[in-house]
Amino acid sequence: MLKNIRIIKIIKNISVLSFFALIVFLTFDFLYPLDTNRLTKPLSHRVYDKNGKLLRLKLSKDGYWRFNAKSEEIPTLLKNSVLLFEDRWFYWHFGLNPVAVVKAFIHNLRNKRVIGASTISMQVARMMHRRKRSFSNKLLELFSALQLEWHYSKDEILSFYFNLAPYGGNIEGVKTAAWFYFNKSLAELSSSQIAILTTIPKNPNANRPDKQKQLLKRRKRVLSLLKKEGLIDESQFKRALLEPILSKRFPVPSHAFQFTQNIIEIDENDIYTGLDYEIQAFTKELMKKAVKELELKNVYNGAAVIIDNKTMQVVAYIGSDNFYQRQGQNDGVKMLRSPGSTLKPFIYAKAFDKGLITPKKEVFDVALNLGSYSPKNFNKRFVGLISAEEALQYSLNIPAIELNRLLENDSLYEMLTGAGIDSITHDKSYYGDALALGGFGLSLLDLTHLYTAFSNEGIRYPLEVANKTIGEEVRLFSAEAGWISSEILSNSVRPEFSSYWESAEGMVRIGFKTGTSADSKDLYTIAYTKEYTVGVWLGNFDGTKTDNLTGISSASKLVFDIFRGLNELKQMHWLQQPNNVLQKEVCADALRVGECQNTQLDFVIKDTVLKRPCELLRAEVLAFMMDEKMITSSKDLSLHECYSQWNEYKPMLVSPYDGAEFTFEAGDTKDTSRLMLKCYTFKQNQTIYWLIDEQEIFEGQSAQEIYVPFSKGEHSISCLDSASSLRQNHITLY
Repeated sequence: MLKNIRIIKIIKNISVLSFFALIVFLTFDFLYPLDTNRLTKPLSHRVYDKNGKLLRLKLSKDGYWRFNAKSEEIPTLLKNSVLLFEDRWFYWHFGLNPVAVVKAFIHNLRNKRVIGASTISMQVARMMHRRKRSFSNKLLELFSALQLEWHYSKDEILSFYFNLAPYGGNIEGVKTAAWFYFNKSLAELSSSQIAILTTIPKNPNANRPDKQKQLLKRRKRVLSLLKKEGLIDESQFKRALLEPILSKRFPVPSHAFQFTQNIIEIDENDIYTGLDYEIQAFTKELMKKAVKELELKNVYNGAAVIIDNKTMQVVAYIGSDNFYQRQGQNDGVKMLRSPGSTLKPFIYAKAFDKGLITPKKEVFDVALNLGSYSPKNFNKRFVGLISAEEALQYSLNIPAIELNRLLENDSLYEMLTGAGIDSITHDKSYYGDALALGGFGLSLLDLTHLYTAFSNEGIRYPLEVANKTIGEEVRLFSAEAGWISSEILSNSVRPEFSSYWESAEGMVRIGFKTGTSADSKDLYTIAYTKEYTVGVWLGNFDGTKTDNLTGISSASKLVFDIFRGLNELKQMHWLQQPNNVLQKEVCADALRVGECQNTQLDFVIKDTVLKRPCELLRAEVLAFMMDEKMITSSKDLSLHECYSQWNEYKPMLVSPYDGAEFTFEAGDTKDTSRLMLKCYTFKQNQTIYWLIDEQEIFEGQSAQEIYVPFSKGEHSISCLDSASSLRQNHITLY
């Protein structure tokens, strides 16, 4: 009886003591609450491609590599391994293991090597604050461990441990360690790797796999524990012991650096993008190879972008061919450069919509004088009469400029500003006619984005690049005009391609356009199928010239290689012909008087009224047609419906041209040199009158060549028609 009373008294005393201890604990817990923010430390940024491939890592704000692992991600074997090795009685104690404390105390009295009695809860408390080792700090850790036990479940505390545990250097968290030491996810870890990870937090810098010398011994110790507890069998134990260990730390990935540079500023830890690493990788390799081959031609940089036309995501983004060489840190996808001739297809598409041309309709590539601006072709020559489709395929400048002028208030300028191209910063008059030839700065990204309209029935949809949306939905031209233009662009007649195109095994049908800026500084090819649009630029980031290369001879070959690679991944398809594109007989005559002389089966857009603006046959064109005998008499002109407008043209003084300079040649007399004069009038009266240096007027005939002696010096030459309309040129003889 007395014994029972004593037991009851002891229990009562313990209960009272426990109650007061609880009151004290709750009071201090209230006064000094647990800093729960320290349980969720800042994480590293991870950027993935569309298939989950890791592209880029960035340190956490406090300078650590730290990933977050959800409780369900942590393998059961890893949990059990850590509990056996660190805190066998974790699920039974309240944050402090009294038995472990007593054992540690006795051991430390008898041995020089000191051991601790920290539970997993106490280790989490220490990880939260990183305090110096001292008795007072040990008491604080114990208090924090009790707080953890009071406010969180055991499983939650164990998750905190796995996410906060140090694994050597600036690596924290078991998920981070699995990636850096084994390049694996937690689910992919072997028994051997789990054993290695178990040992590291005990002494992180000494036990890390890329540093420690007793790795095999420590691994065996943990594996033995697992086998003893029946968590792995004998066969698993033996295989784990034989598994080779890579004593290394895997490097931090940095794929698509320019693409990911802005993404990592997003306040998210795991960021999934639309980039396709496989496409990115093979495009990058092709780009590096192409630039290397062109170094002898003074090409040292390249950039490329590939857009999925269906999802409108950028799936490949090569800001530079080599990030670590010759200004490779620049972003060639976003830099502003002259796009050269790459915008001409948009002019033609809009001209098809307006009925100004059909593919077989004849246009003129003859000299064009626009005040002080006299555009020429790349080869400095003029073709003369040519079909619209060939003019586009040969990328002739004059037809593109003239068509753009005839589009008036629905020209390339309005299209670009309507599409929100922000590099267009001035009014239309500032750019003038040079806009049609790429006379302004445009990024490769914006250029390629514009081209996606050809694959999307004339609509340029918003683009997703680096998890940002660029541009708004806007119709650039009709689906019909886009398809007709694409047919032209996919059926090149240029001899420059023949040798390469025929040898391009597995080449798919693509629409493509090349471009070359002034002095061959920028070399472009933009190409597309139904599935993808590819934009490539080659040149030099510092703006130096290449050795007279063109987009045809350089960038186009790279684009063909890229599309062969794309076709291996996903079969390419060509665009489907719209229902409103018809084939019918059209008159392709440049100047029709009476019956048509050139009937062609041509593509036309249903219900689009075809028209030939009188301005297409400007004075230079009429003069050219007279020379080529396309106009045999002034009667041909007078019978045309546009004659009233042509009749107002001033005489066309073609020789000598305004501003011409001459030097005396062998055979000239001492004081004079004979020069040819030639002038056209578009009046029915073909008589013209010449006036040289305000001397006596003499008579001549339209298109007649006459030779007149000139002395050294400056001279003015005037040509007047029967209505006294005058054209005057100035020349100099040396």
